[in-house]
Amino acid sequence: MKAYADNRAIDYQAVPAISIAPFKILITLAVILFFTLILIWSRINFIAASYRMSALALQTQNLNEQIDKYNLEIATLKSRSRIETIAKTRLNMVYPDSKQLLSIDR
Repeated sequence: MKAYADNRAIDYQAVPAISIAPFKILITLAVILFFTLILIWSRINFIAASYRMSALALQTQNLNEQIDKYNLEIATLKSRSRIETIAKTRLNMVYPDSKQLLSIDR
């Protein structure tokens, strides 16, 4: 014990010592919270990316169906019978006579 100038004693046992344990607990909780937030953020980003991939897969499927439709339309428009019908009806074309044919020898 130590004494004051007026002979009062100071009791060091009465003053509580500051413990480091609460600070360790706070730091541990802060680290756990930090990593938990990182885990939640990464999971949310993963789910958002999954939704975007699903939307893109659906869009790809729709575009492939549209490509198939256009390829069918191209095949229909390129058919010989259709071209012949248009040539005869709209353009008034006819097959040439045998007199109109020229043979070219090489």
